[in-house]
Amino acid sequence: MATIAELKRQFRERDRVIRVLTLDGAFRAVAIKNTGVAQTAQQRHGLEPVGARLLAQALASASLLASFLKGEERIVIEAHGDGPIGTVAAEALQVGEVRGYVQYEAGHGDGLPLDMHPHPLGKQGLFRIVRILYNHFEPMVSVVELQPGDIAANLAHYFQQSEQIPTVVQFDVTFDAEGHVSASAGLLVQLMPGIAPQGIRIVEERLGSLPSLSELVASGVMPEEILQRVLPGPFTVLNNTPLDFFCRCSLARFKELLTTLSYEEVQEMQRLGQNELVCQYCGERYRLTERDFLDVLQHIQARRN
Repeated sequence: MATIAELKRQFRERDRVIRVLTLDGAFRAVAIKNTGVAQTAQQRHGLEPVGARLLAQALASASLLASFLKGEERIVIEAHGDGPIGTVAAEALQVGEVRGYVQYEAGHGDGLPLDMHPHPLGKQGLFRIVRILYNHFEPMVSVVELQPGDIAANLAHYFQQSEQIPTVVQFDVTFDAEGHVSASAGLLVQLMPGIAPQGIRIVEERLGSLPSLSELVASGVMPEEILQRVLPGPFTVLNNTPLDFFCRCSLARFKELLTTLSYEEVQEMQRLGQNELVCQYCGERYRLTERDFLDVLQHIQARRN
């Protein structure tokens, strides 16, 4: 049986996102520690440090914004550019599930190694935020032009252009000597309506006086403690949610998707031995048996009849 000290240690090491509102109503803020999530994502997708850093930021962004949603409402963040990394995408639920992937583009590196490329996402493209909400028949989609830089720069630009809310966004990801994620954290602070824009400078100054967020979480500082150091006054905690890299893919879901193909297309897959399916979001691999192909074909045939 775990001791109290062990339970406390496990609690402090757990990835989590915490959302607060200052008691004076001036700021709302979210802080995240997602080291384990970023490590799992890097391992599952076999990412080098540049891709792992961008994905860690995207996963943190999605989790931060999902904290404003309800239950199983979802948020998707996508950066599509003309650089050597063509796409970074992440999807998160308010309940603490998050997943994501990186897509590399061959021939877009200008001859430079990826870790020396000034704009791995490129200089042109789109940055999208998609909200899938209760009582909304269609997803709510917001799109801005991609900015040269990382996910943090694009998220800050999105708030400036699309929502025009004074916002501080910061993400920090660090790596060990082998290029593996060692710490990942993030922060988002916004002024509430009616508050003078100068108020955000107080947060920027306080944040600038601190060590990096990844240093803080690596030393055991909790997201709530980071907010205590950054915000100029006391706050109430609105939610405090543990996080996991989690994907709801399954063989059954893949088979259901295959039933949207034609009978002939599935037959051709079977004939060619194309029996491995890979989830883009989590890298999980599924193999179709002859029985699985028969199930899919029978379902398609029944739909025809």
